[in-house]
Amino acid sequence: MQEPVTASVNKTASIATATPVADDVDIQYSIDIKDLSKRFTRRTLSSRAGYTTLKSALLGIFGVRNKAQVQYTTAVKDLTVRVPRGSSVGIIGRNGSGKSSLLKLITGIYKPDAGSVLVEGRIAALIELGAGFHPDFTGRENLFLAGAMHGLSRAEVRRLIPDIVRFAELEDVIDDPVRTYSSGMFMRLGFSLAVHIEPEILIVDEVLAVGDAGFVAKCKDRISALRKAGKTLLLVSHDLDAVERWCDEVVWLDKGVVKDRGEPRRVIDRYRQFLEAGQEAELVALEQEMDDFQRADGGSPVEEKRWGSREIEITDVALRSGTGDSHRLFHPEDALHIEIAYARREALPDLVFGIAIHRNDGVLVHGTNTEIEKIKISELAEKGTVRYEIKRLALLEGAYSIDVAVHSAEGYPYDYRKEVVDFVVRSPIQHVGVFNPEHTWKIE
Repeated sequence: MQEPVTASVNKTASIATATPVADDVDIQYSIDIKDLSKRFTRRTLSSRAGYTTLKSALLGIFGVRNKAQVQYTTAVKDLTVRVPRGSSVGIIGRNGSGKSSLLKLITGIYKPDAGSVLVEGRIAALIELGAGFHPDFTGRENLFLAGAMHGLSRAEVRRLIPDIVRFAELEDVIDDPVRTYSSGMFMRLGFSLAVHIEPEILIVDEVLAVGDAGFVAKCKDRISALRKAGKTLLLVSHDLDAVERWCDEVVWLDKGVVKDRGEPRRVIDRYRQFLEAGQEAELVALEQEMDDFQRADGGSPVEEKRWGSREIEITDVALRSGTGDSHRLFHPEDALHIEIAYARREALPDLVFGIAIHRNDGVLVHGTNTEIEKIKISELAEKGTVRYEIKRLALLEGAYSIDVAVHSAEGYPYDYRKEVVDFVVRSPIQHVGVFNPEHTWKIE
């Protein structure tokens, strides 16, 4: 049993578990975290760029020093998570949300500032594979050293070595110094050791890409086998499909606190919506930044992507969902409406409106206009909108841009706006190509 890591508790707030359990109910927890907090100190020198010169060094001798500005970064705040024995819990969140810090608190690498961490059982932590291996020792010698660190006797390690080496596929080099190993070999040995020490708790942090596709599949099979054997699994990953597949429950961390916790499908869907809202805001902000830059640069970049005589002018282009909301992020199954606002300065016969969608590598994925589709445009109001409605977008994941134009039937351009608006498509299914047609599989 690993000794509990504790600290004095100075906070009383806590995050409720998904299923509140009374304290007198006899439930065994492999990991019991209560009111946990951890922050790190950052010191920023007030001097220019923080580097030392001869002058600043001499001033330092006479007691004139740049005062460091002390700031703090909170990694985990008032966190309560209780993981029942034999369960599988996934931890998701953006980079910097506190996931890795939490794992290092659980494994004792970090000490908490407040709260407590109680761990029951031997941990196999797949956080930094091979950490602690001595480069001048052979693979076999490092296994004995690492086994001792995990509390195994030499006899136990000797018994496990054949299986560890066979699983890692390192039979030919196990007696060579590990400094001669490739990074993949090094990580395979670390992974194989971790899953063969008969752990009660398996902690996995984004380390499954430890070899070729065959070895990765073998690693996943091994983790599944440990889970079926009743071991406790704590999984940190950006692979949301893997989290949903392996975990009974998901904890979503954001800035060190639990933003949501519960059934994997529900929590992951909320997290995806949160990410997409952030991505959409970033797209809008980036476009505004580019517009500001182009205006500050005299407008020449804008003019290069717009031409025409402007007897009729395209005044705005908006992308909308089927419900009419403005969006920049879509899914393959979504409707996409391209709304073109115009202002007409004089009467013009035989007008043609057109659109084109390009992938960000320049591939034209779709283009059409009212003339191609035999749509006759009668006299237009002085101001109005033309809308091109796509019922199902069907594009695969990627970044795209849209061109819009209005010209005469002979092709004379009144207003052509190239790459006038960008959007992205996100999809949980990774097809190959450009679009995903409506389809079914039938096996007869």
